[in-house]
Amino acid sequence: MQQQITIKYVDGTETTYLVRPPDYAKWEMTTKKVISQFGGMWDILYVSHSAMKREAGGKPIKTLDVWMESVADVEVGEGNPKVIQEEA
Repeated sequence: MQQQITIKYVDGTETTYLVRPPDYAKWEMTTKKVISQFGGMWDILYVSHSAMKREAGGKPIKTLDVWMESVADVEVGEGNPKVIQEEA
């Protein structure tokens, strides 16, 4: 279960992150919800930030709240985090 999410920033730049199972697992642990309840804007931004943090490889990054202030738009690519293997 992987999904590309493109973040467009207020400064005009954009970056595409590959959201993977560890990012969704962190979301589940934080929200205490299951993946079938995924879908709001905060959810998308949370997993995108998690993917950005993972891809940074330990380099310092902005906190989620600070980082969200720089986001102008999001584009969610193919993939559906609600689909489980049995449904695929």
